Parts: sequence; C-alpha cells; structure tokens
Amino acid sequence: MNNDISVLIYSCDNYSDVWEPFFTLFFRYWNPSYFVYITTETKKCEWEGVITLNTTGDKWTDRIRKAVEQIPTKYVIGMCEDMFFRRPVRQEIIDYCYREMEKNPKIVNFNFEKTRTPTEECVYDNFSRRVCRCDYQCSCQPTLWRRDKLLELLSGSQDPWEWEMTEVSPDDYYYVWTGNEDELVFEYGYHNKWFGIQKGKWVFDDVRSLFMKEGISVDFTKRGYV
Repeated sequence: MNNDISVLIYSCDNYSDVWEPFFTLFFRYWNPSYFVYITTETKKCEWEGVITLNTTGDKWTDRIRKAVEQIPTKYVIGMCEDMFFRRPVRQEIIDYCYREMEKNPKIVNFNFEKTRTPTEECVYDNFSRRVCRCDYQCSCQPTLWRRDKLLELLSGSQDPWEWEMTEVSPDDYYYVWTGNEDELVFEYGYHNKWFGIQKGKWVFDDVRSLFMKEGISVDFTKRGYV
C-alpha cells in the first residue's frame, strides 16, 4: 500500500446508478495500491474497497474540498464517476509522475488527459507544462494532485466548469499529457468527443457496445440517452 497517494472519485447521489458499471471497470482494469474514496452527499457506496465520504455544500467545490480535507495522503488522484475504463491503467506512468513530484515541490499536478491547450517544452516523458494563464490548469479529468495545492484551488465556491477556468500562480508547474493518444494512462473513450455520459444522459453509441463487451447490464432508460 502506497500511503502517499489516494484516489478520490468525484460523484453525487444522482449518479449512484453509475457506480456499479464504473467500479466494475475500474477494478477490472486497475488494482491500485492506494485507498479509494468516493464523495457524494448522503448515499453510501457499498462497493468493496471503496470508502464513502459524505459531504454537502452550496457548490461543487464546497463538497469536494470537504472530501479532500478528510484524505490524509500527500497526493490525490481525482476523477469523475462517468469515466469507464477500456484497458489496463498504465501504473508505471503514475509511479513516474509521483517520483518527479517528490523531487520537485513546484509541480502541482500531472493531468492525464490529452491536452487541447497550449503547452511549453516537454520536460518530462510525454508531459509538457501548460502555458501560464491558459484554461484547464484545474481539471476534473484524471489528474495526480499535490493535495495541499488542490485544497488551495478549491477554496472558492464554484461549479466544476467555473473551477476549471481558475487562474493559477505562474510560479507553480502544471503538466499535461502530450504523448501518443493511444498510450493514455487512463483510457476511458475520450478523444475530443463525447464519452460515457454527457449532460446527465448516456452516450448510447459509446457505452452500449462497451458494456455488452464487458458483460455489464445497465438500465439505460433511467437517465435516458443523449
């Protein structure tokens, strides 16, 4: 067990029907040596190996901040519950990013999404630093965060879309994946198009074939289709 890193799944009561397919694929394609948490308002996630953190607040950041405050580790891997894994997670890259963050305290995060924003030179293998003042320095996509800096960035009261536009200090370093799109750390079907769930509804063309292949049964009518 790596006691320096935890995983936090950003969720809510209204998405509890998504937990079963999400965690089925999460643990099928990843066996993390970290504590795994999920934050939601009042419900309890019964999935084995998942710790529920019940938090409330006026805005999304209020709830996520309260959850992160309860996590004791130095680093947090954050992601949403609508990211359904398609293949094994590349743990060796997470380990590499962790080692580099241990060496350099100026690194705030490594974002594992394929970037759509401007970057500077590639300093670390397959990662480049986002240019100062660009959007998405804060991201709800899978990201390895330095916990204390994440808490600072969650200090406002914002919805997730506002939070992703947060201005950050030019003195801090934010890195994003600029490597091959076929070699992503977390492959969950996102290639600059819709995936999994969008606007609260299933992207039927994406998840139907995936769930059939993986032997997952879901009542798609509960939340409907895009």
